[in-house]
Amino acid sequence: MNKRIAFRLISIIIAMCLAISGCSAETIETGKDNDMTGENNVAVTGVDNADADKEKQNRQDRDDDAPTINIIDDSYRNYYEIFVYSFYDSDGDGYGDLNGVAQKLDYIAEMGYTGIWLMPVHPSPTYHKYDITDYYDIDKTYGSLDDMKNLIKEAHDRNIDIILDLVVNHTSSMHPWFIDACQQIERNGYPEGVYKDYYNFKQEFENGYTNVSDTGWYYESRFWSGMPDLNLDCPAVRDEIRNIMKYWFDLGADGFRLDAVTSYYTGNIDKNVEFLNWLGTTAHDLKEDCFLVGEAWEGADSVIRRYYDSGLDSFFIFTAATGEGSIVSGPMSFSAQNCGIKLNDLILKLQNIYDVGLPSMFLGNHDTARAANFLRRSMPERVKMGAGILSMMPGALFTYYGEEIGMIGTGEDPNKRIAMLWDGMNSEGYCTKTPDGVSVNADSYCFESVHKQQSDDASILNYYKNAMRLRNENPEIARGAVTALNGTDPVVAGDQVSVTKRSWNGSDIIVVINLNSQDEESVVLDKKNLGFEKKTGELYARPEAGRIIEDGTGRFVLPPYSVMILR
Repeated sequence: MNKRIAFRLISIIIAMCLAISGCSAETIETGKDNDMTGENNVAVTGVDNADADKEKQNRQDRDDDAPTINIIDDSYRNYYEIFVYSFYDSDGDGYGDLNGVAQKLDYIAEMGYTGIWLMPVHPSPTYHKYDITDYYDIDKTYGSLDDMKNLIKEAHDRNIDIILDLVVNHTSSMHPWFIDACQQIERNGYPEGVYKDYYNFKQEFENGYTNVSDTGWYYESRFWSGMPDLNLDCPAVRDEIRNIMKYWFDLGADGFRLDAVTSYYTGNIDKNVEFLNWLGTTAHDLKEDCFLVGEAWEGADSVIRRYYDSGLDSFFIFTAATGEGSIVSGPMSFSAQNCGIKLNDLILKLQNIYDVGLPSMFLGNHDTARAANFLRRSMPERVKMGAGILSMMPGALFTYYGEEIGMIGTGEDPNKRIAMLWDGMNSEGYCTKTPDGVSVNADSYCFESVHKQQSDDASILNYYKNAMRLRNENPEIARGAVTALNGTDPVVAGDQVSVTKRSWNGSDIIVVINLNSQDEESVVLDKKNLGFEKKTGELYARPEAGRIIEDGTGRFVLPPYSVMILR
């Protein structure tokens, strides 16, 4: 057998292995209401290259002279969102815990994440813990305050920031404040006592209110009866919030994710903005370099932009996320033409609208369908490319745990919060206690475990790892002012290719993205006019399609679904 025939056979074998590494389902799912049951959730067996060289596992066609990791001590970080309940069980009780997160800090750091957002960890009667009974403690399922202190210390030792979920729109109906306030009404016939103004009580029923034990009084509860809304106009409540933030800052927390900021004063953006201004000012007075990111779940950029008038550091850009957001429905749409131009237009639009603060970009989170669902889980190259585009977006970046291995989940919230698959469902650390109302089996996972994907260069996990590495090597990506170069004199590129310059702190890089999923694209770049010297980074969502070719004159041939960094 000659070398050419052997090479062709090897290429065919590799392509076949890659082709079966995704699920057989062909359904495209949005960020809304598909469930996880049925024949579309098919587990598959990926490629296990366990004997692959370790260095090869940790890079993807990386140049020897690639930039070094350059982690800037600011808030433009790569954040990893963790639902502790389902992440890693360190003590064998079936539940994830804080010590489990601590045990996986090396993994998180090696993946290129420099920040962690912990979903609520405080005592709560529910599995999700967004109804809190004590803001100063840790739910016993997750561990202790000492465990939290250790986690924060160990994270900081690895240059990883920790931000906590701050839920102050409401408490649990089992919070001592609310119990006392209701008992006063039942005893006296009207609100009385220390906590009488902590909640919004009234004697007229309206939508979003719940009765207090047939007393003729009602309390505001916009989410459900178990989550009574706090009265954020009450000075004593604001004092409580200040004390809560100070407590966790003193323990080492680096900031907060602010839950449900559009519900602080339902239907009143101006009041929401005013309160956020107070909260942000108070937080930065307590810890000058803290990071606050708000959940303003709105469908229009103009509305989210109004929330930036509060002076808060950041908000999640929901308009770009999920299967209906501007990334997937725009440059990644199956029916889209001129995908490169569409991506340029999107980045410039966001840059122009969000002209203050910093945007927090994400694809999916604990409330939305998982990215592998709406990107099409039967096409791992699309799952990768979605991550590739996200990684090249300006701003902070958030990845929901499990996205890096293509975990799936849609429909009811518990479906989106199942156990992280480390090394099989019977392996050490697997969280066997499932969220309420969901049954988990092998078909609940579409792609292989962390352990198996780590040894597969072409895996989704290693693609995420390489993408985060590029962000850490090139701080201009997250922080730089963006200039679109398509159609300018120094650039010759087709409309399927995005060519942008990122300028920050006196440094420029060129980012080139081929959004053509099937074909290679040629790009000609004038090195002298653009001021770059060499290619320093690349990503391949379809590694079987080849790698970037350059001829030394500024002409590059990019395989389908690839990314190139020039410096």
